[in-house]
Amino acid sequence: MFDGPGARLMAQVMARRNRDAEREAIDVLDPRPSDRVVAIGVGAGVGVELLARRVAFVFAVDPSRVMVDETTRRNRVAVDAGRVAVARSTAARLAVDDGDLDGAIAVNSIQMWEPLAGSLAEVARVLRPGGRLVTLTHDWAIERSTGRSVDSWLEHVDGLAATVGLGSLRSWRARSEGGRSVALELTRDGGR
Repeated sequence: MFDGPGARLMAQVMARRNRDAEREAIDVLDPRPSDRVVAIGVGAGVGVELLARRVAFVFAVDPSRVMVDETTRRNRVAVDAGRVAVARSTAARLAVDDGDLDGAIAVNSIQMWEPLAGSLAEVARVLRPGGRLVTLTHDWAIERSTGRSVDSWLEHVDGLAATVGLGSLRSWRARSEGGRSVALELTRDGGR
């Protein structure tokens, strides 16, 4: 779906539909201008564009070649300036050093992270102590992708995250999508 014949059209739809959720995730993360942040499952790169205006560096990953191309195109100036790097990858394989990033965002993608435990461990690895992961995900996407209710999925994520050094789970109803999405925040252990 994300690399097939309709992928470019899907990118346009995602760019419109996810803009408010991307903005909300970034607002919750509330990064400092000096921060280095990873954006996971970036789709058409709308969130990367918004995030790049607020931080020193964005590492953007998506498993789809089309979405990587769209993100690179949308963020060409920041990519050329070295403030954004885009890679075809997943949450399970982040090509950055241990503790190199201040934060992470994922909009409508965490439900597809495979394997989830390994992906959470990888995010924990790249975050500095006290760094946060913020996600916003459609309820229907969680239920369809995982076969779990939102509450059951949150409990599952909380249990997995705790084993890899991501704790202090906080979840709430996101404002975007008319409250039909769940927001999730996890913090890398060891912060002050």
